[in-house]
Amino acid sequence: MKHPKIVFPLILCLSVTILAAQKKVILENLRCHSLSGPVMLYLQNSEIKKTVASDLNHTLLQNQQLSLFDTSSLNVEMLNSAGEANKPLPGFTETDTTKLHLYINLFENNPLDFFTNLENSPPDATLFHRAKSIFTLEVWLFKSDKQNYFHEILNIIINASENPGMGIPYGSIFQYGYATQNYQLSLTPKGFTEMLKLATNLLFNPRNELAMVEMKAAPVYFADNYFQPKTFSQPKIYVTTSKQVSSFSYLNQNELIRLDEVVYEEIKIKGKKAEKYPEELTAAIKNTNNYSYSDYVFLLQEARDVIRNKNYRLKLTTQLDPKMAEFQSSKLLFTHFLPGNFHYLFFEKDTLAIFSISRNIVSNRININYDRISNGYDSTGIFSFNSGSKNVQISHAYIVTGKIGQNKFQVRCSDFHNTIKEIYLNEKLICIAQGKFSPEKFVIFDASLSAELLIQLFIIGFNTFFET
Repeated sequence: MKHPKIVFPLILCLSVTILAAQKKVILENLRCHSLSGPVMLYLQNSEIKKTVASDLNHTLLQNQQLSLFDTSSLNVEMLNSAGEANKPLPGFTETDTTKLHLYINLFENNPLDFFTNLENSPPDATLFHRAKSIFTLEVWLFKSDKQNYFHEILNIIINASENPGMGIPYGSIFQYGYATQNYQLSLTPKGFTEMLKLATNLLFNPRNELAMVEMKAAPVYFADNYFQPKTFSQPKIYVTTSKQVSSFSYLNQNELIRLDEVVYEEIKIKGKKAEKYPEELTAAIKNTNNYSYSDYVFLLQEARDVIRNKNYRLKLTTQLDPKMAEFQSSKLLFTHFLPGNFHYLFFEKDTLAIFSISRNIVSNRININYDRISNGYDSTGIFSFNSGSKNVQISHAYIVTGKIGQNKFQVRCSDFHNTIKEIYLNEKLICIAQGKFSPEKFVIFDASLSAELLIQLFIIGFNTFFET
């Protein structure tokens, strides 16, 4: 029983002796460049630099019995191009043999460019599709005579983790002309420092044999003035989707929605094979621009409320205008919806909902600032790059307005990329949901909302035809 009391002071004395003999490491340079977005700008923030330096010091002590000479600052160099990220040429003049000199290159790659190189072929074929970004971290330690002491390289694959964040994903609206490049941001500030901590721990670990690792990280959202203030403090309901079936727990019951494949039905309103349709529909079609050049189609999607054994059919009316098709991508071919209440949700043979569809409506309520990002789930996760950007109004990709049963409803598919839905019932906000073609998570603001009605509204708002 006395041995632990004797051993402890011996270990303590030994550790003090080791620390006294440790070599010091001078971090000469941390060179950075990104092809994907502003992630390296985190290293201009003094608090983040202190965190990185402190984590690096701990990593060196733990794995190499080395310590940083200065943990109060980092010498960060922002490179102008990837071509500058080559092996550093040691330019230090320090001749003290008890000191080592550390150089770090941190480079963010675009997954498509990275995996095009055959040397980077992933062992898992699905890794390419999961990857949001790829960081290459390379470190060198030089002795006082400028001879190489240590050199390692590691690639870190970043993919998105499930998290409670909600909002407009960073980068999702850039392709629509608000910025000159389609930038992405795969890491929050905390995710960035955690990535560096994990990567350096592996690099400096003498037992590590990995050249590539995968890391799950919370996605980054724009800090907005509307969705996040409403959802930060609210409980989230998570949805799992597999093979077109979405499942979630609501009101203490498991719910299942199945959205089937889409079907297209030609509207034969011209020529010898013309069919008879309701007069209102025929008149609306004949009043469209370029009527004589266009074709008209019913877009059909079957859906099923599995728990209640109820089948639904979504039926949307669209115009195929060849003159408009010249100016848009093929995936938008069926998105020129007929103006007016010519879109339906059927329950078996009964018309359950009738509605109109508007596209690209600018909101005067919702705005973002490119400088401000968020983790999407609490106000402490908001970060500003401070580059002087101004607020920008967000548009709704689609707004669906109509009547379902005896209730007026509206679904606003927000941000140009249709990644977040606001659902209103009788002009009252009842739900905000994240997702494009299937819900990923959502917040309910009306506890009296039935699961059956919620599923019907989801079938309308998350249909496959709302492409962007």
